[in-house]
Amino acid sequence: MPSLLIILLAGAVVFTVIPKFAPMTLTLIALGLLIFGVSHHYKLFYDEYRLSTWQTSSFIAPALVIGVALFFILGYLLSYFGSGVPVPTLANVPSVGDITSGITNAASSVTTAVTNAANKAVNTVTNVANRGTSGITNTINNSLRFNNKRSTFGSLANRLP
Repeated sequence: MPSLLIILLAGAVVFTVIPKFAPMTLTLIALGLLIFGVSHHYKLFYDEYRLSTWQTSSFIAPALVIGVALFFILGYLLSYFGSGVPVPTLANVPSVGDITSGITNAASSVTTAVTNAANKAVNTVTNVANRGTSGITNTINNSLRFNNKRSTFGSLANRLP
């Protein structure tokens, strides 16, 4: 039961107190706890380290593990003081309003182009029809005037003052 109580207390600390700490504070606390844990572990298992067969000396293996761990921890700490990882800038993403206005402008220009082409075609056909009609009208008028003209030589009414 006491170990369950310790686990619950540790969980409460982890979820309520630790998130309020700064990252540098958490790093220093973790470094201190790591040093304490390694020294306590070494004191507790000193005889096992001394009698182990895979080491040539009693202090090389733990020192090697501690050295590699400290190397990574110091690398992490020094990353706060460097220029950091370069982050590329995001491309300009058009907004919905820009896209809508672009589509509206494109549709408007297409509509204008179609209207202008239709007007030009209608004007061309109308001009051709007007020229043809005007030519026929002139021909008819000329032929009617020619037939209705009075002779200037034979009429008595034309000779009177």
